[in-house]
Amino acid sequence: MFVARLVSTVATTGVRMRAAALAVGVTTAIAIAYEALRQDLTAGSALALLLFYGGSTAIIIAFSVWTATDIGLPSLLCLSTLDTRSRLVRWVILGVGLGFVLAGASVLLSGGADSPLQPWFWRRIQTPLGVALFSARAALLEETFFRLFLIPFLVSVALRSRAPRHRLELRSGNARATRAAVVAGPLLILLACTMSSAMFGLAHPFNPVGAVALAPLLAVAYLWGGWESSVTAHFVANMILLQFYY
Repeated sequence: MFVARLVSTVATTGVRMRAAALAVGVTTAIAIAYEALRQDLTAGSALALLLFYGGSTAIIIAFSVWTATDIGLPSLLCLSTLDTRSRLVRWVILGVGLGFVLAGASVLLSGGADSPLQPWFWRRIQTPLGVALFSARAALLEETFFRLFLIPFLVSVALRSRAPRHRLELRSGNARATRAAVVAGPLLILLACTMSSAMFGLAHPFNPVGAVALAPLLAVAYLWGGWESSVTAHFVANMILLQFYY
């Protein structure tokens, strides 16, 4: 029994490590490609960016995946227990489909008027490739922090501050009992999503109201469709809005 449990744990950990590594690789590659597009990179600056983006995203994504798993929250869609077809359906609906909804809702919230304030970065990305790389970079970095990391982090802090008994169990090595007992409830998840949405709005000073109002939809995409769905929805919305406004 112990050997079977150990083999299962190792196998599960290996799958999570490979999935997390793929997410880190994609995020880092897109971020560096965007930086290379907007400025001439030397070998030294490229290495510095690789270490910065690769190191920071590796820490954040690894922490998020393991924390979310321990408290019963989703992380990456590819790690869910759904079959391949169900994952694809969720990604299409909550990723691609929700991206169009987000873009349309953003236009309606603005009254359909031209944006009164062009973001400072716009002059750097006025090419189709620039728009695509910027949209992908923003979606990957922001969804990694505001959804994949921040929601499980806030829920985890709240759970452990409310239940010191579980911390004692964890220190005593009873990790299985801790994981079974420490599970995120709907209220904590709602509060975490609300705080995440508020912080998301603060990170968008050129459109804070729209960002706060629509961030819950990205939280829904993450909770039901994983990181991949929220990233896709964010990317699709960015692409449409940049074409519409600018």
